[in-house]
Amino acid sequence: MRYYLKKCGFQELGSVKNGKAQRGRYLLTSMSKEVLGMFPPLSEAQLNDSALLPVIPLYSGKKVYCTYVYHNDKFHGSTAAHPRNEYRIYLNKELEEQQLLFSENDIIIMRAQEITEEDETQTVYYLDYLRNNETALYDKLDKVIESYPINGGYGIFEGIIPEFEEKVSKLAKPDDCEVAIDNTVTNKIATSVDNMASLFNTVSFRDFIMVGYDNLCAITGMVIRYESYMNLEAAHIKPKSHGGLFLPNNGMALCRDLHWAFDKGFFTLDDDLKVVVHPKIESEYLNSFNGKQIRIPSNQFFVPDLDNVRYHRENVYGLFLTTGKL
Repeated sequence: MRYYLKKCGFQELGSVKNGKAQRGRYLLTSMSKEVLGMFPPLSEAQLNDSALLPVIPLYSGKKVYCTYVYHNDKFHGSTAAHPRNEYRIYLNKELEEQQLLFSENDIIIMRAQEITEEDETQTVYYLDYLRNNETALYDKLDKVIESYPINGGYGIFEGIIPEFEEKVSKLAKPDDCEVAIDNTVTNKIATSVDNMASLFNTVSFRDFIMVGYDNLCAITGMVIRYESYMNLEAAHIKPKSHGGLFLPNNGMALCRDLHWAFDKGFFTLDDDLKVVVHPKIESEYLNSFNGKQIRIPSNQFFVPDLDNVRYHRENVYGLFLTTGKL
């Protein structure tokens, strides 16, 4: 196994003074090929290219999404005195459990693992941390960092860290973990990522949709749930088969029967995000929702895009009447 080691720095952690961070907190990652190979590939050609990292902290067991950014304005005509060429993993309150959890000289340990969910592979990153000089393991890993060829508090440990893997073995499977998404993550995506669609796939689309709708159906406001099992699905508004993207504003959390009916065009939404049931549908159940406004997410990032809503209304609504076009 290969583990990425990072000793936390004062500036990286936001230059904390009097218990408050003076700026955003992040972890730098080494520019070495063996370190970069553990994380999603980012392009020098794309200004500040980004990816989403699904991180599972061993101290919480949640799946927490973090932004991973290649700050590369050095190659994009920057006139700054010190243009940037560095990779950062941005920390957030969900990762740090609503506090400044990590301190200067703590050692962060990360290991990547591929999982298959909904027929798509996702790489998750298990993460733990060690307090400065508190354990023999800290001393051992600190020596690995000190001997790493590239300075900056980085290291790679090849082998097995039993203390780390014992904690991993006690966690739920990655696809059963509770998902947490901090508002700083959605804000950073919305304000700084040019091609948001490149960040999402089937798995992350579903994760974001479920968080955005609080794990409740957008129409019924209900869910049937046992642990990680739910009768909810992430429904595309503009269908995938019509070129719809895996963007959270192109989705809703719907219970399975309503997802099926929505995809068949039995109902649609108006511009006020109210349900419009097709007049040919005689279902008492479905018609009970006619005119009802969906649950609108509190975070604007997840609110359905009206262009996608209109596309569904004009191109999917009523398609069940036309044989062979579904």
